[in-house]
Amino acid sequence: MSAGTNGTALGSRPPSSRLKEGLRKVANYLKRGRPQFKNPRFWLVQGLIIAIVVIHDFLERKGYTSHVDILYFLPISLFFIPVAYAVLNFGFAGSIATALWATALTVPNWVIWDNGFERSGEIFEMLTLFAVAGFIGYRVDRERDTRQQAEAIGIALKSSEMKYRRLFESSPIPILILALNGVILDANPAAGVLFGKSPETLKSMPVSEIIGIANEQKLLAPLEIGKSEEAYLVLGKVDGSRIYLEPEYSRMNDIHGNLVLQVLLRDVTEVRERQAGLRAYAAYVLRVQEEERQRISRELHDETIQTLSLLVRQLDSMKNTTEPLPSSAIEELREARRIAEEVVKGLREFARRLRPPILDDLGLVASIRRLVLDFMERTGVEGKLELVGQERRLPPDAELGMYRIAQEALWNVEQHSKATELFLTMTFREREARLDIRDNGVGFDVPHLHTGFPASDQLGLIGMQERAELLGGKLEIRSSLGKGTTVSASIPIASETS
Repeated sequence: MSAGTNGTALGSRPPSSRLKEGLRKVANYLKRGRPQFKNPRFWLVQGLIIAIVVIHDFLERKGYTSHVDILYFLPISLFFIPVAYAVLNFGFAGSIATALWATALTVPNWVIWDNGFERSGEIFEMLTLFAVAGFIGYRVDRERDTRQQAEAIGIALKSSEMKYRRLFESSPIPILILALNGVILDANPAAGVLFGKSPETLKSMPVSEIIGIANEQKLLAPLEIGKSEEAYLVLGKVDGSRIYLEPEYSRMNDIHGNLVLQVLLRDVTEVRERQAGLRAYAAYVLRVQEEERQRISRELHDETIQTLSLLVRQLDSMKNTTEPLPSSAIEELREARRIAEEVVKGLREFARRLRPPILDDLGLVASIRRLVLDFMERTGVEGKLELVGQERRLPPDAELGMYRIAQEALWNVEQHSKATELFLTMTFREREARLDIRDNGVGFDVPHLHTGFPASDQLGLIGMQERAELLGGKLEIRSSLGKGTTVSASIPIASETS
């Protein structure tokens, strides 16, 4: 409704308002021509107009124009010469000022000497002069403005190119400009240092000559550039060590409009080595942790549980003795035996959680099925395990890692999800084993795995991630508030695994 109102208001503006706006635009154009009024050539043009007016008046006063009719309009027509010169040199403002000057000097002729056809002819000629001066002057100004804008843009582009070139040359990061076919179009000094060649030598070389064919395919592959290992370029040094480079891409056009790639090669060797050290340390900690769990489980089974079992038998012997015992003593013996049996049962359960014997004896699927059954007994939550593909045994480290991931995931469901249903899918493919654990609980907002979980005390999820990555696999967590959570762990396996 407001748009219609505005349109009506604009359409109903009085003619006087539109006239004022038109005059204001003309005044603005004239203001742009003020500097031209200080130009001597401008006043020479005005002097030429005075000369033409004098000639015209002389011919009229002497009566020459009455004898040859064509000569009557010739002096007036000569006004087009100075007006055309003013248009080309001074633009719209100069041409209008010149036309006004010619008109002002011609007005006495209309009033004093001219009448009838002569007056109408001169008025028509002056109107034509104004129209030509205004139209051509406007076009000349537009062309001049366009040319000035183009020149300004050219200067800005040149300045920008010079700034870019300074940054390009002074950057400590190696930079390559590549054609889409892999030919190096340009290289900065840092790239020359990296590859041991001068930047001029690198130009026109195929990039495969300095980084290898495998790295070239990785560099030019149409993939999403991110912080993944697949994005790293690995270069060998003379001393046998390796350099890891992480490319960062920018698409741009060269001076001919062709698409090229600007590639920044960041040296991430130190970061990779630090990550490798941390990963090795994490693997060591997990291995030591599992060994300690196995040792404690064995000691509990071989020593503590056996000792308690012996205590139970001794209590049975005391209870079955032929010597009469007070009824209170018999009740205390029965209670002591019951407590001892519960301790034995709890210790066996604890030892089984530390290192389940079923994992070594029957494998991963049976162990996870046992986990699900225990989970259902403790929580009352309905659980289901589905097997996809042909079950087979995995390497011990792989089975232990997947078991711990399942164990931690079920613990999280029990403690946090408030789920009523749990679905597990164990999938065996030719070269991959995958475990998906899905619940219908309250869910949560999944933070970034490496930065958000420590801040939110979700260190168990970080442990699951580390276990998956140490096995060469990956962990994915998908969740949202009110829609449950899905934990997926996949690891590569050899096809010949039995």
